[in-house]
Amino acid sequence: MTPFEKKIFDTLINNSFLFLSEALSRLIDRDPDGEGKLDTNLLILTCAELQISLELAIRATLVKSAGINCILKSDQASLLEPEIEELYSKTALKVTEFDKQKNFLKSSNISRLTNKEFKEIDRFQVYRNKIVHFSCEFSDVQLTELRDKVLYYIVHVILVLLADTSTGETPAEYLQSKLGFEFYKRVMAYYPYIKAMEQYAAKNADPVWTCIGCFHRTYSPEFDYCYCCGYETLAGYRRVDCGCCGTKDSVIYDNLDIHNEGNNHMMRGFCMNCEEDTYVFECPKCGEAHDITKNFERDYCDLNHCINE
Repeated sequence: MTPFEKKIFDTLINNSFLFLSEALSRLIDRDPDGEGKLDTNLLILTCAELQISLELAIRATLVKSAGINCILKSDQASLLEPEIEELYSKTALKVTEFDKQKNFLKSSNISRLTNKEFKEIDRFQVYRNKIVHFSCEFSDVQLTELRDKVLYYIVHVILVLLADTSTGETPAEYLQSKLGFEFYKRVMAYYPYIKAMEQYAAKNADPVWTCIGCFHRTYSPEFDYCYCCGYETLAGYRRVDCGCCGTKDSVIYDNLDIHNEGNNHMMRGFCMNCEEDTYVFECPKCGEAHDITKNFERDYCDLNHCINE
C-alpha cells in the first residue's frame, strides 16, 4: 500500500471496528446473561451497525490487497493517486456498491472467508432486511434465534475478515487486542458469544477439546490453541493418553511439580476430551508417564520398579 492507501485502510478498519464493538457492547449491556432479554429495536440497531462494519471491512481488505482504485466507480477508477487524493480531500470520492465489492472479494480469493461464509453474508442480508427494512414482528423465541445468528455472523464473518486485514490474527486474538482485557472478559462470559466461538472452533479444527484456560469446547490439540481465550500449553505441562476415554495425549498435568516431596511422583490430571479428573504417574527414573485412573491393559512403571531398567 502507498502511504495514502494506508491512511484510507486504517480509517476503514478503525471505523469498521467502531461499529462492531458498539453493536457487541449494546447486546451484552442489554442481555448480559444471554437469556434473551431482547427487543426488535435492539436487533434493528445491531444489524444496521454490523452491516456497516462489514462493508467497511470489505473495503479495507480490497484497498490493502488490490489498491484503492478497485473500490471506486468507473469514472474515478482509472485516476492516478494524486487525483484520487485530491478528490478525497474534497470528500468527492465515489465508491462502488456493496454487492460489487463483495463479489470482487469473493472472486479474487484474497481473504480467509470461504464460500460458506459468503453464503452467511447473503443470509445476513435477509435477516437485516426483515428486521431493518420491513420491521417484521418477532416472537421472543425468534428474537433469541436471531441474536444467536447475529453472534455467529460476528464471529464467523466480520471478525475473520477484520483479523485477516491485520497480521493474520485469529478472531479471538484480534478482538482481545482491540477491546482490552476488561471488556473482553465480559465478552468471554457472554454465552451466545461462547456458543458462536464453539461453532467456529468445530468448523476449523478436528478434534476440539475442552480448554483448561476458559473451560469451553474451543481448544484445538492440533494447533495447541484455544479459539475462545487464546490459551496455549504452558512450559512445564505435559499430556498423556486418557485411561477413561482412550484418547491419545488428552490428559494434561503439571510435570514440573509432579516429583515434589510428598507427591509420590503422582499429580492430578484432567482429560481435555472426556473432562474426567485423573491421576498421572511419571517414573522418576525413565520419565515415562501414564494415566493411572483406569489404565490397566499394559505393564507400566510404578513406585517399586521401572520397566525400562
